[in-house]
Amino acid sequence: MGLWTILFPRRGTKSAKLGARGESLVAAYARRELKMKILARNVRCPGGEIDIVGLHDGDLVFVEVRTRSSDQNGPPEQTVDHRKRRFLLRSARWYMARRRLTHLNPRFDLAAVIWPAGAKPVVRYHRNYFSG
Repeated sequence: MGLWTILFPRRGTKSAKLGARGESLVAAYARRELKMKILARNVRCPGGEIDIVGLHDGDLVFVEVRTRSSDQNGPPEQTVDHRKRRFLLRSARWYMARRRLTHLNPRFDLAAVIWPAGAKPVVRYHRNYFSG
């Protein structure tokens, strides 16, 4: 499997479908449980994609969703390294400038979803996972 395939899986792959299901689950969770207003999902930006953008408690929230079928290879939270954080910071600045939302305070949340085949998913939501 090439690096391109790992970084940009085709939408029809099993992992891409699991990821899309996880993002939908987290968006519904954020609306229902956190009372977050979802502004956008799957925002294409230079260098990648922002999973979820929302408004919550006066903050502009950028939610990174990590979905796995198990914790076998470690928790999904561990996959957000310094490169991903740097990308999210740049993407947030780009989004805020483009939408003229620079007056809002950005917040970076992480949602880790464990969704085993044939079982109920577990969502671990981390508010303010890192700061900009």
